[in-house]
Amino acid sequence: MRDKLRKRYQVQKEVTRNGCFEGEIPLAEARRLAELLHGGESDSTDGQIAIRFEFLRNEYDIPTIKGRLETSLELECQRCLRAMEWPLKLDFKLMIDASDDIVGHSDEDTIYSHDGYIDIMELIEDELLLAIPLVATHEDRACNKNWQLADKKSETPARENPFAVLQQLKTTD
Repeated sequence: MRDKLRKRYQVQKEVTRNGCFEGEIPLAEARRLAELLHGGESDSTDGQIAIRFEFLRNEYDIPTIKGRLETSLELECQRCLRAMEWPLKLDFKLMIDASDDIVGHSDEDTIYSHDGYIDIMELIEDELLLAIPLVATHEDRACNKNWQLADKKSETPARENPFAVLQQLKTTD
């Protein structure tokens, strides 16, 4: 059974009862993320972030949160500077308060709780920030007519290889 979303979760309590949650969070609540979206904070109020996650223990017996995020972000194309839709479906699995030794031996990252509680919005926002590309561009390179495509032939003429004469001196035995 899935429970209603809350802002904060007590880690030990949720791990003990195998807490499972799902719902939607307004994109406007992700303040740090809103700064990176096209139009800044003013246009970030429309979208929703669909989330579902559960608390469990991993093979090291460490409390873990495992889930999935789905949303669509409006980023700015770095070629044409217009808005572009960036759909995201993101799976995550993070250990909670794992020691450095365990983190070094595991493929999973860790998050740290604040007095035994985690803020789910902070976790969601961190995961989304990590998923945004460094340079967002439309897949279609023609979005900006002034952009020079790499497919065009260069205008410099091809030069003859100065070492081509040495090929004649090569002997085959």
